[in-house]
Amino acid sequence: MHWMKKTPLTIIFLIVFIDLLGFGVVIPIIPSYAEHGFGASDFIIGLLVASFSFAQLLFTPIWGRLSDQYGRRPILLFGLFLTVIAYVLFGLANSLSLLFASRLLAGIGGANISAAQAYIADVTKPEERAKGMGLIGAAFGLGFVFGPFIGGVLVGFGYSVPGFAAAALSLMALITALLALPESLNREDPSAERVVSHLNLRMLANALRGPRIGMLLLLFFLITFGYANIYATFPMISTRQFGFSDREVGYLFGFIGIIGALTQGLLIRALSTRIEERVLFLVGALLTMIGLTCIPFSTSTMPLLAILAVLSVGTGIMTPSCLSLISRYSDPTQQGSILGVNQSLGALGRVLGPVWGAFVFAAIGTSWPFLTGGAVLAIVVILVRRTLW
Repeated sequence: MHWMKKTPLTIIFLIVFIDLLGFGVVIPIIPSYAEHGFGASDFIIGLLVASFSFAQLLFTPIWGRLSDQYGRRPILLFGLFLTVIAYVLFGLANSLSLLFASRLLAGIGGANISAAQAYIADVTKPEERAKGMGLIGAAFGLGFVFGPFIGGVLVGFGYSVPGFAAAALSLMALITALLALPESLNREDPSAERVVSHLNLRMLANALRGPRIGMLLLLFFLITFGYANIYATFPMISTRQFGFSDREVGYLFGFIGIIGALTQGLLIRALSTRIEERVLFLVGALLTMIGLTCIPFSTSTMPLLAILAVLSVGTGIMTPSCLSLISRYSDPTQQGSILGVNQSLGALGRVLGPVWGAFVFAAIGTSWPFLTGGAVLAIVVILVRRTLW
């Protein structure tokens, strides 16, 4: 066990990765499961997809505060336990209400990401913290690469099977944490740093007063909202308009994840040493806008894959560039507060985006979530060009 005490960041990475792998398994099949299994309308599917982020938004500050009071380890363990139960419910669901309950419970469990971030803050020096937080981003990315592929394969055996597989993965993460993760919080140290991970209106108002940082926070909300328009609707348009099976939708999500991971892991590193972040942000937003707008006009598989590649490269460049600019323009003494405000604005975008996308999908037409998402990114392009130059 000695090596485990030396590598808590590795253990946190494994826990988050395994848990996010389970999340990635079920994400591509949720709209189809709700529609074919329970006759859910398009708008209800949007609410179902948004319910996870809604619960996460509400419970992130609760878990953050409780982890300050009782320690990081018990909160991480309890969140993983709730996630296991949520995915078992997903597999056993025999009604739409039970499916909603499973997604809400998964969001409550997944809100323990604030405890994971606080854990990293506990065990890293300030100058190494960004690299440590990057591990969570890497775990998210890898989970979204492999999870949808696994879900795409397993959905062929029925909608319940991916849910049970996700439960098994989260159980692995729970056992790993139980056996290998030491407590990181030193309650006797009055100077122990706390990472703020919730939306405080006073902090939000203070952050928005800064001309650059306020605009960047607004831009982060807009890019999250614009992209989240397609969370529920991309699987629906893939099966209805393009004729893909649920398995193939999983593969498409996996393809998006691979291109995004390669962009963030390789391309952005090579470009960031040669090109200004604001230029990368602008180029990424342009590519994302083009990708979103062109999706509904794809005529066959190869053009769609090309468009998804453009979209994934765009988001892979845009998001880290925006986050880097937010970090650069933040007051060093308020990094934790700005991080919390930005996280919450992103979560709010992931709540509102799927609901809006599903609404216009059902009320106006199947192309509109992608067109409105593209329009929001066009606004981002204009704002970036006007405010960061």
